[in-house]
Amino acid sequence: MTIYPDTTFYVALRFFDDTHHEAATDCFEQHGEDLFLWSPWHRVEVCNALRQFARGAQPVVREADARRIIHRLETDVRVGYFQHIEADWRNVLRRAYEISAAHGLSLACRSADLLHVAYADVLGVEWFVSFDDDQLALARAAGLQALRPR
Repeated sequence: MTIYPDTTFYVALRFFDDTHHEAATDCFEQHGEDLFLWSPWHRVEVCNALRQFARGAQPVVREADARRIIHRLETDVRVGYFQHIEADWRNVLRRAYEISAAHGLSLACRSADLLHVAYADVLGVEWFVSFDDDQLALARAAGLQALRPR
C-alpha cells in the first residue's frame, strides 16, 4: 500500500514533543510493510516547518533539535524508511488548480495543502495521512482515501 503523509505526520513522527507523536509512531509501526512516500515538496515544507519552530522569542524546538530532526528525516529517506518519489510539477500544479476550482470556495485550503493533496493524487496513492482536519477534508473531496491516525 502507498501512503502519502503530509507535513503534520512527518513532523509528529520525528519530533518527540509533538502532540501527535505517539499516534504518528503507532501508525508508522502498524504500516511497516507499506510505502511511505517522500517528495521534494516534503523536503521543502517539512524542513521549513521545523526551522520555523526553532525561531522567535519562544521557539517550540531548539535550533540544534530542529537540525537533528531534519538530519534524521533525510537519513530516513536515504536508508529507505520513506520512499523518495517525484512527480511532474506541471501535473501537480494543474491538479492543484483543479482541486482549488472545485473546492476552494467551500473548503478551507492553504496553497501548501493543495500541493500536498494534488501531489498525492497525481502519484495515485492509496492513502493520504494527516493530523490536519481541513487538509483531510480537502483530500477526501479530491477523491483520496484519507486517514487521521489515532
